This record gives sequence, C-alpha cells and structure tokens, in this order.
Amino acid sequence: MRSILVMNAKGGSGKTTLSINLASYYAIEGYEVALVDYD
Repeated sequence: MRSILVMNAKGGSGKTTLSINLASYYAIEGYEVALVDYD
C-alpha cells in the first residue's frame, strides 16, 4: 500500500482540495483509494 501525505502548518492553503483532487484522479485511473482528512 502506498500513501500520499499532504500537509502544511498554515491553514487555508488548499490541502483538502488538493487531497480530494488527487484521490479522485487515482480512483478514476482504477486505483483503490481511501481518503482521510484530520482537521
């Protein structure tokens, strides 16, 4: 299992949006995706 971590100390920098777009892309490409957002 591979993992991609998106993090930044500053709030409002688009981490959730980027994460959703990455997860969507990989799901469309046929990968099994699990997205977890810890705010």
